[in-house]
Amino acid sequence: MRTSRGGFAVVVGLVLFLASPALAQEPPKDDEKLVLVLSGGGARGFAHIGVLRVLEEMHIAPDLIVGTSMGSVVGGLYAAGWSPDEIKLLVETIDWEKIFTDRLDRKYRTFRRKQDDYPVMIQGRLHFDGLKPVLPKGVIEGQRLDLQLRSVEALSPTSTDFNDLPIPFRAVAADIATGHVVVLDSGSLATAIRASMSIPGALPPVEVDGQQLVDGGIAANLPIGIALELGASRIIAVDISSPLLDENDEQFDSFMSVFTHLNALLTVGNRDRDVALLDANDLLIVPDLGDITFISFDKAEEAIFLGEQAARAHKDELKRFSTDERRWSAFDNRLRAQAQAPIEVSQVRLENDSRVDDRLVRKALDIAPPENVDQQEMVIDLLKLYNLRYFGVVSFDLDKAEPDFSELVVKTPPPPYGRGSLQFGIGFTDDFDGDSSYHLQARHQYLPANRRGGEWETLLQLGTVGGARTSFYQPLDWGMKWFVEPSLTYERGVQEIWLLGYSIAEYQFRRFDARVAAGRVLGNWGELRVAAFTRNDRGSPRIGLPEFTSADETRAGGMARFRIDTEDDVTFPQHGANVNLVYTSSSETLGSDVDFEQLWGSASYAWTFGKNTILPYIEYGKNFDPVASYFGVYFLGGLFRLSGLANNELWGEDVALGRILAYRRLFDFNLAGTGVRIYAGLSLEAGNTYFSPETISWETMRKGGSVFVGGDTFIGPVILAWGRTQGGNNRFYLAIGDRF
Repeated sequence: MRTSRGGFAVVVGLVLFLASPALAQEPPKDDEKLVLVLSGGGARGFAHIGVLRVLEEMHIAPDLIVGTSMGSVVGGLYAAGWSPDEIKLLVETIDWEKIFTDRLDRKYRTFRRKQDDYPVMIQGRLHFDGLKPVLPKGVIEGQRLDLQLRSVEALSPTSTDFNDLPIPFRAVAADIATGHVVVLDSGSLATAIRASMSIPGALPPVEVDGQQLVDGGIAANLPIGIALELGASRIIAVDISSPLLDENDEQFDSFMSVFTHLNALLTVGNRDRDVALLDANDLLIVPDLGDITFISFDKAEEAIFLGEQAARAHKDELKRFSTDERRWSAFDNRLRAQAQAPIEVSQVRLENDSRVDDRLVRKALDIAPPENVDQQEMVIDLLKLYNLRYFGVVSFDLDKAEPDFSELVVKTPPPPYGRGSLQFGIGFTDDFDGDSSYHLQARHQYLPANRRGGEWETLLQLGTVGGARTSFYQPLDWGMKWFVEPSLTYERGVQEIWLLGYSIAEYQFRRFDARVAAGRVLGNWGELRVAAFTRNDRGSPRIGLPEFTSADETRAGGMARFRIDTEDDVTFPQHGANVNLVYTSSSETLGSDVDFEQLWGSASYAWTFGKNTILPYIEYGKNFDPVASYFGVYFLGGLFRLSGLANNELWGEDVALGRILAYRRLFDFNLAGTGVRIYAGLSLEAGNTYFSPETISWETMRKGGSVFVGGDTFIGPVILAWGRTQGGNNRFYLAIGDRF
């Protein structure tokens, strides 16, 4: 039993302990209960791994582990049989920059979901249930984090009673409704850890037995009192709580330092309350983690070292917690009996409550049992499923009820909001020479529109060029490879006509386009589609000589397009290709004013060496028939399209452009909680437009280039550039939200 705090017996016992080295080495009595208490503190919690290393070296065998937040992560893994070195390897292989995002790397997304990046829009969506806006319960849903924890759980003991783990374990969470402590002692280990670290506002609450649970740090960040209630007679507590900043600290100028300070304020009160419960039987270890904050996930190795260093500083005090060789051998054998193995999947069972058919979900799963599944590959596979945007948080359990047979149970719930979502975009370009443009965009997506994964998308745009486009994308097979997509587009705006470097006219135009496309998706890297279309263009002069008359032109015919899209990013790509080939044919027999054939294509590929990227790009367009109006010509000019010229200054029946962009990633910084990457670079450009019988050649091309600095931000790219093109033309540019 635990002795009375402050009593005479404690004083006498302490004197005897200090006076007798033999007593200090005496094994713990059978009725004593050693509890290891691990606090929360975000990335600072990696220090717990270093402490565990020292405890193992000294043969200290806790009878129970109680952890909060990151303490529950490390403590739960250790309790489940993971060694400190295995936990270290795990945290070093996890991409912590992405673990707290639900967005899948672009290279893994389906080709359809990659097209959500066009046009570039502000990150984040407003969801609707019918016409009612639905606000998220957290900044992210925690899909990637949940899958990572479940994959770790799949490699751990299957018991749902945490007393049956190699070391009994308790995870500490808090009820968001009352703020009261909730101690989790059974169920899914992944769910318990996930609830214990669900930071309010950042992650949604986790429902367990009807309670909405959040990070336990708000109630008991260093749960010593809970350990006492669970029968602890001796306690080793490791406190890595975030310290409060000094009121005069210059770091208050940083958004993240203020956020860190607020996080510390939530825990400091209950932490001090629990520390006061410790007595001479116990030991408190407080690693000096310096400038490592709760979000310093890139400093895992340093935090582990500092935790180990702090534990070694208490080595003499830790000796009294060591056990004898017999007890340690039994403890170690029990712990290591849970050696991790590949996840063996004998069968897959689907629990699909979403709005799409089971057959669609099964086709999307890239798991073909029986097979051994790599945990990281399974995480990616299920993230791909989640990123179809048809589901809520996708989860899985591994049922090992029968020997040599394990059933993977995949759960695909509907999202916690309706099918509709709204996304906004902005764009602005100014060349500081009187030529500027802007646009405001709103995109509504309704998905899934039916059990086969249909999607209805509508884009509205206001600005220099405005209009609307609506389309309905319908997969035809359960693998979502074949599709049809009818669409309607209306566009209106102003087009300047330039001649010999001067703007000589300005047309107001409007365009109406109706088409039905069908095609085949080629993996997640490409698409082939054909379409039948009819299009009407009208233009009337706003400024210009009488010779510039109104134009009205109708085109009708067919189109074929081949796309490749493997870029890892659409603003400043580091790797991958972007290829677009389009052939268009208009026929008088189908209602076109003239027979007309047109071919256009572009291709680029990004290579990265360290922080440096090279992005060559080529573009070629040809009209096989003479153009009857400016609706059929190609335009060239503007930022990265002969940067010294005005936007669309050159025009002709054919176009050719080649350029090389080279840029270097300078640094990253945090803006209001959002990462911003800063680049500097230059472009080399050569191109021109042509009328028959002019010949495209290097000699006839205009040469130029630009230098620029840019940022990849949550609203898209922001670029400041200076460009020059052969002939003495030069311009400055400020471009926001536009993609080059």
